[in-house]
Amino acid sequence: MKYQKEKLDNLRERWLTIKGRRLAKKIKETRCYLSPVLFKKVVQNFPYINDDEVANEIDLRGISLAGFDFRIPVLEDESGFEEELAILSFIHFEGANLRHTTFQDGKIQSCNFDDADLSHSNFKNASINSCSFHSAKLESSLLIETNITNCNFTKAKLNDINLGSTLVDQSTTFDKKIENEIAKNYHIASVEYKQLKDMYKNSSLHSQADEYHYREMVCRRKSSKLYNPLRLLNFIFGDLTCKYGTSAMRIFLWMMGAVFGFAAIYYTFQNFMSYAAPLKMSFADCVYFSVVTYTTVGYGDIHAIGDLRFLAGLEALVGLTLTSLFTVIIARRIIRD
Repeated sequence: MKYQKEKLDNLRERWLTIKGRRLAKKIKETRCYLSPVLFKKVVQNFPYINDDEVANEIDLRGISLAGFDFRIPVLEDESGFEEELAILSFIHFEGANLRHTTFQDGKIQSCNFDDADLSHSNFKNASINSCSFHSAKLESSLLIETNITNCNFTKAKLNDINLGSTLVDQSTTFDKKIENEIAKNYHIASVEYKQLKDMYKNSSLHSQADEYHYREMVCRRKSSKLYNPLRLLNFIFGDLTCKYGTSAMRIFLWMMGAVFGFAAIYYTFQNFMSYAAPLKMSFADCVYFSVVTYTTVGYGDIHAIGDLRFLAGLEALVGLTLTSLFTVIIARRIIRD
């Protein structure tokens, strides 16, 4: 759910009133957000509390709970063993100040953190399901060993976020191009893309991992100086040819382009070709010669003479390079999947 800035400001200001501060303190002490019935009794007649957006749900939009520990003691078995868990469901935290809060070992279901400030928050070993973090500030947050299912992180700020051993499912969404890349902070963006790539790789979602690997390599290239010749070579041989090893189709199109491109040159300059029959070579004959040259088969029934020999040698070199790269990409996909 995405609110206009004016609405967010109003939601935050209501907690800055005397009544709002008193209610926030009572909410912390009683943890009434764990019970919709109890929560409604505590916050009766509070501004915006009956909005359609939060009907029959817990409204903590705009509240300041910085440093709060959401964990509560939970009895695990009859032996009396207790574990502290953060058990939250159907709570609206849009625009809330949740800096340095603790959700460790949490079971967080259908909560909305849009536009919330979650900087330095701790979600270690939590299970997060069907939650929205659209435009949330997650700088330096800890999501180690977290399981994330069906969540929305579009436009979230992910600077220095720790995603070690985090698992994610296919329905969870992150931005294809994150904010730091748009702002041309390419080095920081490359680090964030690497974290997202590793997270998807650990979750065996290799297609998504490839997307963030590509963005990572693009940002690495753009972080170098504009007139650096290595940057141009990186673009040509890394990006244009195969999207940094993530696109078998792109390298295949380059292979076909090389075969037919060289064939067109041979057809144009066929006076420099030697072949068994005295007839003029057709374009199909030139394609045939291009294929056997590209694949370094070289049957010898048709061969280049004069300066065109160097072009045929160049095609053989291009063929070896592109074919090897294509083989590596296909083998990598087969092995990992």
